[in-house]
Amino acid sequence: MSAPANRVAPWEDFILRLIAVYKLLHAVFFMGAGFGLLKLRHHNIVDFLDHHLIIPYHLNPEEPLIDWMLGQAEKITPHTLSLLGYAFFFYAALFAAEGIGLYLRKHWAEWLVVVVSASLLPLEIYEFFHKMAMWKLAAVVGNLFIVGYLIHRITLDARLKAQARVSGDDNPPGGSAPDRNRSHQAPEERPRSTDAVSTKAR
Repeated sequence: MSAPANRVAPWEDFILRLIAVYKLLHAVFFMGAGFGLLKLRHHNIVDFLDHHLIIPYHLNPEEPLIDWMLGQAEKITPHTLSLLGYAFFFYAALFAAEGIGLYLRKHWAEWLVVVVSASLLPLEIYEFFHKMAMWKLAAVVGNLFIVGYLIHRITLDARLKAQARVSGDDNPPGGSAPDRNRSHQAPEERPRSTDAVSTKAR
């Protein structure tokens, strides 16, 4: 019996690794943001924005957008920053599990990415139509591609496993049935030569 073919073709392996790197970059971003939010618990958010954003970039605090941002920053409490930081850590761990699993070509990672990404797609689509932006459109299209491709991989993998199971039933180990029957038959008796018979008669 010939050796089974690899489950992932070379070009498909490249796509899986590309998606894995994309997920790992998300993990790094959320991990850094989580540490940043926890560090901000010990600072005044308004003063932090003033010293690191408004003054360095010469922004006008009286502009409506900047004034609104500073007003929202005043409402943020250390407890809220802690909750946001831990939520970012959770997403970092989730993206890291997806990225590592896909990089190692684990079947469970494909299912995990499909379930998580598909569950977030309705929210991403709503956010895009609520306030259109090119980066939101790129995120929706990217996640649609990832979900569609991994669903293709999962269905193809199930089809290949079913074909391998059928082939295994048609050719069970130990050889085919006629071969095994022949191996259990008693060896045929070889006919004695006529010369031997005549010599014994004399």
